[in-house]
Amino acid sequence: MNSQPKIELLQAEADEDDDSFLRVLVDSQSIKYLTVEPGLYPTEDLCFGPMLHSILPQFPSGDWNDGLISRDQSTDQAHFARVQRTSFPSVKYQWHKTSVDYLDLTFGKKLRTGIYEVSHTRYFDNKVIIAKFARFEWEIGYMENETRAFEWIDGSGIGPQFLGYLTENSNGGRVIGFLMERVTNARHAGPEDFAVCQETLRRLHGLGIRHGDTNRFNFLVVGDGLRAVLIDFDTARKCDDQVDLREEFEGLSVSFEDESMRGGGGILC
Repeated sequence: MNSQPKIELLQAEADEDDDSFLRVLVDSQSIKYLTVEPGLYPTEDLCFGPMLHSILPQFPSGDWNDGLISRDQSTDQAHFARVQRTSFPSVKYQWHKTSVDYLDLTFGKKLRTGIYEVSHTRYFDNKVIIAKFARFEWEIGYMENETRAFEWIDGSGIGPQFLGYLTENSNGGRVIGFLMERVTNARHAGPEDFAVCQETLRRLHGLGIRHGDTNRFNFLVVGDGLRAVLIDFDTARKCDDQVDLREEFEGLSVSFEDESMRGGGGILC
């Protein structure tokens, strides 16, 4: 009798020629990470959540969060070659007092990879806010850097308001990302917004911070166009080199003239 648990695909990084990686929710209560060796399944099947229950091998019981699926040489069938409890990396530097568990959120629209509209029944007055998180362990470094940057700009109005950390697994689980306000009545910047965006960048540089990715889609122009906020601080860094800051400032015009849509992705906080 097949007693396969309920499997919900959260995120997938599928590759035909290399390992694929899945982040799944099992029985609505535990998050597990699966590494799938190449050649076992079509990538489109791995990325289609409803297929997983029927194509994946029987899930082992026990307290594990990290599994490897490979081909059993004796049967030529996919099987769990290994399961274990792994301490995945966490955002270590934490300056804000609020933490919210991933499973306590209600997820809405996906804005971009690892970025979603969410709400919470008890926190934030049940308003729609933004969750940004590392899907897999190699993305934690970006979250670490970005949460630090939000401390540097806290209270300045340069970016969205930082609302707290996003954890995985209750009772002091690891930090995988953060929550920030959803900037309403806003749009991505266009060439006509160059001056107001330039002023926001000037204020950021006044704090001794280099953004690192000033494409126009990282500026949200609010309301009547008199104010712009920056997003995506994962490459931001402290910088006291005025030549370096001036180079980024003067390069903003080139970013705004770029018609390649680089950096575009439909994210509106």
